[in-house]
Amino acid sequence: MTPPRTMTGETFTDEKTPQSPASPTNTDSTLTGDAFIEIADDCHSTVRPSVRTDSSIDVESAQPENEKRRPKILHRITSSFRSEPEPEFVTETRTRKLEDTPNGFPRLAAFQSSEPNFSLYRSFSYLHSRILLDLQDEITTLEKELDDVDLDDSSEDPDRLMSRDYDISQPVGEGEVRSRRVILGEIRTKLLEYDEVLIKARKLEAFQKPSDRNYRSVRRYCHNTKPLMDSEMDSIRSKEDIVSLHTGREWLSFDAAVESTIGQVDDWLQKIFKTKTRPLLRYFRTPEAQAKTSDEYISLYSSARIDKVVNMLITLVIFCLLVIPIVLMYQLTSTAAHFEGESAAVAHANDRDTVKAVGVLMVFTLLFSAAMSLLTKAARHELFAASAAYCAILVVFIGNFTGPGS
Repeated sequence: MTPPRTMTGETFTDEKTPQSPASPTNTDSTLTGDAFIEIADDCHSTVRPSVRTDSSIDVESAQPENEKRRPKILHRITSSFRSEPEPEFVTETRTRKLEDTPNGFPRLAAFQSSEPNFSLYRSFSYLHSRILLDLQDEITTLEKELDDVDLDDSSEDPDRLMSRDYDISQPVGEGEVRSRRVILGEIRTKLLEYDEVLIKARKLEAFQKPSDRNYRSVRRYCHNTKPLMDSEMDSIRSKEDIVSLHTGREWLSFDAAVESTIGQVDDWLQKIFKTKTRPLLRYFRTPEAQAKTSDEYISLYSSARIDKVVNMLITLVIFCLLVIPIVLMYQLTSTAAHFEGESAAVAHANDRDTVKAVGVLMVFTLLFSAAMSLLTKAARHELFAASAAYCAILVVFIGNFTGPGS
């Protein structure tokens, strides 16, 4: 194995075995002992011997011609962009591995925390509804009791409802008649409890539902590894009650399609080249994700790297939706595309090509609207505005490049 080399100034030296550069003037005998290289002010490299030698030599004559001609200014510019390797205590990472976690709830928790898309849990919407209905009924009963007390006081003495002095003077305790103060205190407590549950239930309803792909991945892992008893798997079977903690990207379905395509192509390449591991997986998986599991059936892709591929594909789609219709309509409506002949025939050909251009406009406007709805979370008014702007651009192009007689 070749020893590592380091570069000092403009001369390469081996760290393991110091050697002098090849000398065409047979000066190797003078370079005995240890030596260090110093960059002189005149942009030449000089070699100073150690205490065991007393001779010095100009290395410029001993270097090859291409080394002497290398510009020093380029080296100074590029050296400022070189970063030193980080120390080990900075780059060292610790990752929880699935196979090192005890089987059961610990391993299932490690699996669901290994990828944000696998963070699927029950929302218990039915139980939230039961609690809300129970609190709602209790508050309704207290409301009726309060109305009865108000009606009684209004019929006996209307002044009681105009001041709180009467309510404050009423005795409070066991065996006493339930006064308005007691009823209002209970209503306040129940309302605070009811509002807290109601607001949290509303937040849970805003959580995203998992995609079918992510849900099947978790179900497939539970079926293959069986981390829990069958009776403990009822929670994951309640698909309609499952929510995802991952907020998801803007085009989550498109990302899932890209990941599935990459996985299928990777399997296809592995079968063709007969490799032990998937060839493309190393490009779409970070070292930390690779350290989480050694199971060949679990593929943890990097969301950041998938995002780059998705952004490239979306950029390509936008480019095609803008360029292709312009090229087609230019060929249909430009003056050079029409044949020469009688004026009636030319006018008829121009009208026919203009109709074709309008058809191209309609088709690509529909494609643009479909791409907007599938690849983004645009609202209806945003979708309408973007489609109208896209159509207006193509209409202006048709108006500027119509042939004669149109």
